[in-house]
Amino acid sequence: MTVTFDPEVTAEEFRGRRVTIIGLGKGRTTAGLARFLVSKGANVTIADPKPREELVDGIARLGDIAEKVKLILGPSTDETALAEPDFVFVIPGIRPRSPTILRALNRGVPVLTEMALFFRLCPAPIVGITGTKGKTTTTTLVERVLGRGSRRVVVGGNIGTAIIQEVDNLRPEDIVVLELSSFQLETLGHSPQVAVVTNVLEDHIDHHGTRDAYIAAKKNIVAWQGPRDIAVLNLDDPSAVALHTGAASEVRGFSLSLRPKRGACLDQDGDLVLVSGDRRTVLCKASELRVPGRHNVANALAAAIVGDAFDIPADAIGRVLREFEGVPRRLETIAEKDGVLWVNDSAATTPAATMSALASYERPAIAILGGVSKGADFGELARVLALRARGAVLIGRAADEIASAIAAADKTGAVEVRRAATLDEERVRPPAQLEVGLVHFPRRYRRRVPAARGREVADLTAA
Repeated sequence: MTVTFDPEVTAEEFRGRRVTIIGLGKGRTTAGLARFLVSKGANVTIADPKPREELVDGIARLGDIAEKVKLILGPSTDETALAEPDFVFVIPGIRPRSPTILRALNRGVPVLTEMALFFRLCPAPIVGITGTKGKTTTTTLVERVLGRGSRRVVVGGNIGTAIIQEVDNLRPEDIVVLELSSFQLETLGHSPQVAVVTNVLEDHIDHHGTRDAYIAAKKNIVAWQGPRDIAVLNLDDPSAVALHTGAASEVRGFSLSLRPKRGACLDQDGDLVLVSGDRRTVLCKASELRVPGRHNVANALAAAIVGDAFDIPADAIGRVLREFEGVPRRLETIAEKDGVLWVNDSAATTPAATMSALASYERPAIAILGGVSKGADFGELARVLALRARGAVLIGRAADEIASAIAAADKTGAVEVRRAATLDEERVRPPAQLEVGLVHFPRRYRRRVPAARGREVADLTAA
């Protein structure tokens, strides 16, 4: 059963009221939300059960607003943390049924999220993009495609700064593009006018508890759409298509193998094509895309449909797709040295994303893997590694789980497995047969993997 944190509220209602934000974390959402609420005259308290020394980044991100809010950090009672608020905001990643949130709900205190408030206040049409993988790439592509039109495009959500800070500057003729995570969607009672679902696999089981709960969170991106809204769905992913069950919006699908009634597809000649009934408009060839992998063809098709929905000319869409070189840390070529291609894919945080990366290259690879498992099943990834990889370097808390999965899948011992306690320790010279080095680290390590092109191999592995 899902819970919705989306009460009716206006910005003027915060003036002079006590507002508690539950969670500081790294501060990206909280800092922006606090700044917005203070500007509206609210008395803001930020509560986080972690001690101050573990919240250095979040406190720094508050900047000058830290002097205008009250911080309650470290373990505390609900009485202290809630501070008798008139409103409570929950940041992404806080479980909706955590004891503090349930206490607020039981007291009748309105509970909101930054994203719910933004949807209520935003005067412009919203394009929302979600998926287990491909969100950021597709969001970036959509921004660039829509940027070829005459309307101002504003991007936010799961990337950039907190989008609520932009709401007062938005006009009805603007277009807002939001990357939306399952955390942001799970309690949302609104859907964007154009919703894009790149795929629905499995992620964040440690937060949602079950795959069904994760899928239920994703469903909110289309669940509240009306008949004039558009759902852009991956027709090659049954779970993505199933999200639309019961929704009222128009489906415009994209596929690498099927021709939708209306949407976009990859045809037998290798062309990316917009289709609508008998109409067929070629955008570009898949071979012209600068980003590797069939998943990036799918991302391009999804972005093209959004562009078409906003009347961006097909030739302009095709030009963007041909010129797009990807985003940092997503199949990003860092260097090629001594016959070894080094690829930074450290933004990939799921087994599915790693499998897509491995499938993007014909050359044998060594994958550097690790971090926190988030409840993921590594069995299928291990089988793909046994078929496509020469080796794996494992690091972080998930190293033992990944090693066990590889051992079970690789009966012949074809995949050489090495361990590294830290990134600084990993200066292993690649074996002679290595042709691709894929770097995959979940969030804990991401900022330590360089995004700049042309770095030396030793610098890359020790960064």
